[in-house]
Amino acid sequence: MIDAGIDLRSRSDEEVFLIHGYTGSQTDFNELPNYLHERLNLNVKAILLKGHGTSIGDLDALGYDDFLNQAETALKAEIRGGKKIVIVGVSFGAQLALILASKYPVMGVITVSIPYSLRFPFNIPLIETVGVFKKHWRKFHTPLETRLRKHARFYSHMHINGLKIVKQSNKILEDSLKDITCPSLAIHSTHDPISDSEGIVRLQRVIGSGIKQSVVFRNRNHNIFYSSSRRRLYRLIATFIRDAFEIRAAQKETVAAIVPAYNEAESIGEVLEALSKTECIDEIIVVDDASTDGTDDVVRRFEGVVLLKNRVNMGKSHSMQRGVDASEAPIIFFCDADLHGLSPEIIRGIVAPVRRRSVDMFIGIRSNLMQRSFLPFALNSGERALRRETWNALPSRFKKRYRVEVGLNHLARHLGKGYDYRVFDYRQTLKEKKYGLLKGTFLRWWMNFDVGMAYLLVLLDLMRGGRLSGRSK
Repeated sequence: MIDAGIDLRSRSDEEVFLIHGYTGSQTDFNELPNYLHERLNLNVKAILLKGHGTSIGDLDALGYDDFLNQAETALKAEIRGGKKIVIVGVSFGAQLALILASKYPVMGVITVSIPYSLRFPFNIPLIETVGVFKKHWRKFHTPLETRLRKHARFYSHMHINGLKIVKQSNKILEDSLKDITCPSLAIHSTHDPISDSEGIVRLQRVIGSGIKQSVVFRNRNHNIFYSSSRRRLYRLIATFIRDAFEIRAAQKETVAAIVPAYNEAESIGEVLEALSKTECIDEIIVVDDASTDGTDDVVRRFEGVVLLKNRVNMGKSHSMQRGVDASEAPIIFFCDADLHGLSPEIIRGIVAPVRRRSVDMFIGIRSNLMQRSFLPFALNSGERALRRETWNALPSRFKKRYRVEVGLNHLARHLGKGYDYRVFDYRQTLKEKKYGLLKGTFLRWWMNFDVGMAYLLVLLDLMRGGRLSGRSK
């Protein structure tokens, strides 16, 4: 068994997190770890993926989820330890790097030789089924690479499971790329024997970040760290990493989660658990609207959550405003307290489009039957991320009772970059279940009446030319 990885430490809080390729090891990066540690005074960490460093047969029972979960666990530990991280991945590790960059607030992401656009014969549909007859295939290395790899540690054969995992990763990437908001650098070879360099052009086009760079080296290596271009590669990566830390330091925008709550002791704990585990949420503020069921006691169990309590019941919109006033974050994530199934992945999916400035507001639509079946109603969902200036521009006449969401939708539609939405797999407790059939039905119709009033106000605004006069500051 070889050593468990690389862990070069400095006094800096900046770190490079390396993910090696399938059938490789932390030596896939050649001299890069020491180069970055010595030249930039960075922490450098490289984990050894499961099934590697022993014998190739140990990969037989391992799949995509095993590798992602391992890398994700290690990355989360570094983030929670206060590290600001740029992820660098080579080959399959580059796929994992992008997927993690779509989920966590990293400073930048670099992919080297990512197998995003496979060459013949790897792109033949179902070619991986030949693994029934032959599981291991000898790798091809150029003479120079063979010489440079003399002291590197890797499997000399490819495992057929690797092709299955690579194709699965590419499918997952299709839904993840747009959520990457950090600077990205894609590096490839002109004659990579596994994947086409044109793939990084398509990949970078989809990535949500506004800062994207692609570089293609003229050589035949799949792993460029073992080519004649390696020293230029080190310098390129070091320059990008230095710039990425500077850019993200200047662009860092905090996100405040604001949770208005009234008698939600049974469900608010689940909501706060999800918010507390979401790295892109910088602060959590619960505004308890004079609950009498011990909601505040549940909130106090969560360390770091700010609790504000209204002396008398003031209504949801008042609580939302009080939460905004208690924070200086430029991005607000409003979240109801009576949710089930909310997860960090859902929260990140709602916040990411606003962080990358694609839209001014993004709405999470719940999977309740009513919301999925009637879009105008669904768009009034309480889970939404928006910029502070959007909230401040909302006229005070919409900041009453249940009019807020309708007013925000109207505002975002006619000003700025608009809004977008997506259906996620979570749900809200029905009022009829929460309060009983009679009271729940009454409250639902009262809410519907107030929402109708909001639409009437919208109609009046449109008749005046959509000026949205009387904005609050």
